[in-house]
Amino acid sequence: MAATPGPSAAATAAAAAGGAGSRPLRLSPPVRNLPARSKPRQLFSLFSSTPLLCPHFFKHLTCANGARYCCSDSFGNSEGGRASVVAMASASTAYERELAVAKKAASLAARLCQTVQKAILQSDVQSKSDKSPVTVADYGSQALVSIVLEKELSAPAFSLVAEEDSGELRKEGAQEMLTRLTKLVNDTLSADGTYDISLTPDDVLAAIDKGKSGGGPSGKHWVLDPIDGTKGFLRGDQYAIALALLDEGKVVLGVLACPNLPSASIRDHGKHYLQAQVGCLFVAKVGAGTYMQLLDGSSPTKVYVSATETPDNASFFESYEAAHSMQDLTSSIAKKLGVQAPPVRIDSQAKYGALARGDGEIYLRFPRQGYREKIWDHAAGTIVITEAGGVVTDAAGNPLDFSKGKYLDLDTGIIATNPKLMPSLLRAVQDALKEKSESVGRL
Repeated sequence: MAATPGPSAAATAAAAAGGAGSRPLRLSPPVRNLPARSKPRQLFSLFSSTPLLCPHFFKHLTCANGARYCCSDSFGNSEGGRASVVAMASASTAYERELAVAKKAASLAARLCQTVQKAILQSDVQSKSDKSPVTVADYGSQALVSIVLEKELSAPAFSLVAEEDSGELRKEGAQEMLTRLTKLVNDTLSADGTYDISLTPDDVLAAIDKGKSGGGPSGKHWVLDPIDGTKGFLRGDQYAIALALLDEGKVVLGVLACPNLPSASIRDHGKHYLQAQVGCLFVAKVGAGTYMQLLDGSSPTKVYVSATETPDNASFFESYEAAHSMQDLTSSIAKKLGVQAPPVRIDSQAKYGALARGDGEIYLRFPRQGYREKIWDHAAGTIVITEAGGVVTDAAGNPLDFSKGKYLDLDTGIIATNPKLMPSLLRAVQDALKEKSESVGRL
């Protein structure tokens, strides 16, 4: 994990506090900003070996993350270069308040989830329509995030696209669970001490149901997965609270709270999380990079994706649950790419955080046919990767489009890596998909 000098002491104190009345989290100035005249030469030389393979990907890289690599369509246009400098300066101050609020909300939700995971009971589990497990922590996490957004944002109303609704909690027989949930939310708020409020069960239900927004291409929309990786949560393994903000359909900030992720690299440890310091918070803002700190409020450290250039030295992440991804396909891709290390299988968007700090080089996700990806499963993780210098696309090299509502319309799967490995990864992906399609056609 590479690091650069952290932000000022005042910014660090604000980051650690993260609560009402604290100063917004101030991140260090953007990095890797290429001089206007050098951008086209450096960027084109990086990807010119495969110009026909992934044209959408090339366009995405030259203009990804707003100002970070943005330059004019006519690369020699000096006005475009000046405009990008202005855009970068603007990006360094934009969304600071929202980022501080997101960090506060995700940290509180993580605290609640940690409390529940320590004393999880079988009676906490409900059943969703897709048959995946959801716990009392799922509801409590969403309620807390909703409450913090409502209390901290200056706008009279906010749009929240979230995974849960209160339907199960309103059913006959759920009263006991709702009572325990309300107590859990109130206890978490009381322990934090920021808000002098006492919520009723109806207040908690209303907070959960604020997450019914449909999102879309216009305006600002918060996107939340209250517990990403519920099976990992139930096993006592990896999970994440994932919160992002969309502005006009683009992800502009993201926060990943990963309560069980160790601060040390998991590259050589796999599932053995025995390090003393556990619990990481990743924060990313467009044009400002990605930072990691411990959930206990330690100083943020800037992180970067791995700089590995050769596939034989790379390792890759995939879903822990075989049902979540076609592991036979990812194995074929890894073989074609020349990856020698076995896959690291962990739950949730914690994979995005681990990749962003260089624990591995590649993330492969290929759901089974008929599954539709939801935006809350990838929004926060995507910006955490891209602001750390990485790239996230679908299987055809197209950037992920979060402006279509609750679902991602994409080509086959999702891949993430660093820019130098992406062209060869895309070739391996397309070769493996073609081979799989031909194999199915022969049946």
